[in-house]
Amino acid sequence: MNNFSSSIVRAVRKYHEIKQIDFAPLLATTQSALSKIEAGHLELSATQWLSVCDRFTLDPRSIFTGKIENLGERKLKVESVDHVGGFDIPDNYSYLMGSSVRTAYPFLKFMRLRIGEKRFESFLKSTGFDKDYFVIMNNPLNLKFIEHMVLFLMSEGCLSLDHVGSIIELGQFKDIHSSLVTEFGHTQGLDGATKKLLSKVKSTYEQNTSYEFLGDKEYVVARDQDFLKDLKLSEEFNEFRKRYNLSHFQALGDFMTTGENKFKMKSTNEGWLIVKAA
Repeated sequence: MNNFSSSIVRAVRKYHEIKQIDFAPLLATTQSALSKIEAGHLELSATQWLSVCDRFTLDPRSIFTGKIENLGERKLKVESVDHVGGFDIPDNYSYLMGSSVRTAYPFLKFMRLRIGEKRFESFLKSTGFDKDYFVIMNNPLNLKFIEHMVLFLMSEGCLSLDHVGSIIELGQFKDIHSSLVTEFGHTQGLDGATKKLLSKVKSTYEQNTSYEFLGDKEYVVARDQDFLKDLKLSEEFNEFRKRYNLSHFQALGDFMTTGENKFKMKSTNEGWLIVKAA
């Protein structure tokens, strides 16, 4: 198998705080063999992979995507924690964790493509995070971490406010929202897909901003939660957030209607409006 089995196995084992010597028997193998599997030097057999999926309730397709959509019973909420499962959370990012790895996934993928795997791993190491933490999409994140990523990419010349949409282009909308794309197909056009996406934001993506569907020309209103003031986000990053959200709705519009709808963004005192362009 040429796949992401090594990172998936590492992430599952670490999340559940299981030592290699205790995890190896679950795969009917030795600790030495498991170490090689996790290092990518030995392939996981199909039987072993299905055993992992069955025991830890994984989607077997995650071996090809490299991401676990949901692991454990953790619900997304604004919280302060020093560890998630067996992963330690760096102090700088352990408070007001109202985002999720799922929210950061497009940026992580974009960074990998732009700066390469070695520098990407070096960046994560500098933040104090274990790279395997980002395999699990429902793990919580502090928005300051995403700000750190964005400002780093800007400092490297890989990203600018004028080209925010490139994150969605490189990340591919269907991959970013893989857990929802099939549901979009059962909705009534763009309005139905937008309502479906907004209904999932609070439980699946992030709780930093509330979104309300208005329809008509003023399409969606976004309001930042009061606690975001305590994060002291930079003006540059806040402007980026608005433009990134705009690019998301444009990508959704393109995905559902083959480019028939165009949107623009208007700032408000509480957040921003996504409006249909004339």
